[in-house]
Amino acid sequence: MAALDKIPILKRMLEMGYTIALVVLISGIVGLVLAFPVMWLWNFVFGKVYTIHVLQAWALNVLTGILFGNKTDGNR
Repeated sequence: MAALDKIPILKRMLEMGYTIALVVLISGIVGLVLAFPVMWLWNFVFGKVYTIHVLQAWALNVLTGILFGNKTDGNR
């Protein structure tokens, strides 16, 4: 760890990498938690025809976020 004290930019990059990894991990966990209501609703409505699992509900959340997400043109 002495090399990190000598090279401050390397220390800053390592801290930034940890922060990015933590944000990605927390986003994935939150996304999976929010997929449960989608799965339950889907299975309640379409349960006799087609049931989905948690990862399929998570993918459905991602897809609808891409298709119907907040679109801004940059002007406020």
